[in-house]
Amino acid sequence: KHCSPFYFCFACFSSLHLSPPPQALPVLFKQWLKNEEVEEGRTAVLSCELTRPNATVEWRKGDTVLQPSDKYEIRQEGTHVELFIYGAEAQDA
Repeated sequence: KHCSPFYFCFACFSSLHLSPPPQALPVLFKQWLKNEEVEEGRTAVLSCELTRPNATVEWRKGDTVLQPSDKYEIRQEGTHVELFIYGAEAQDA
């Protein structure tokens, strides 16, 4: 019997009982982002710590994915990730 892709995939995956390799384990926050206060025109730094080193991290403001630029710098070393916002303005809040 043919069923929709959603139910087909659900049925297939629910019948498999494989342990994911260690690198496939989900990345979690060891240290969450904290609210930061900075004077207008200064550099704001947001940081967090993850459970897995060098995980792919995407910084967002609302629905917009932030890209490295003159305004934003993204640094990542092991499990520590930072976002620098240069020349912070009210609209960066």
